[in-house]
Amino acid sequence: MKKILAVATVFIAGIACGLVFTYGPLHAQESAGVGDIMAKLDEISKSQEETAAALNSIKEELQIIKIRVTQSQ
Repeated sequence: MKKILAVATVFIAGIACGLVFTYGPLHAQESAGVGDIMAKLDEISKSQEETAAALNSIKEELQIIKIRVTQSQ
């Protein structure tokens, strides 16, 4: 009885591993395509550059406001 249970457990574990390898994360990466991933990374990079530029602009404006407030006091 223990041998049958052990064989069944190994068999089920083998099937589970096969399903993971077939439909797991590696399958998703292959189906997405490198070109799609690179395009998305370029889009993210451009967005980050725009955000950094906007933050620098806000910092400059804040510095000007600080100087004006200090001079008016």
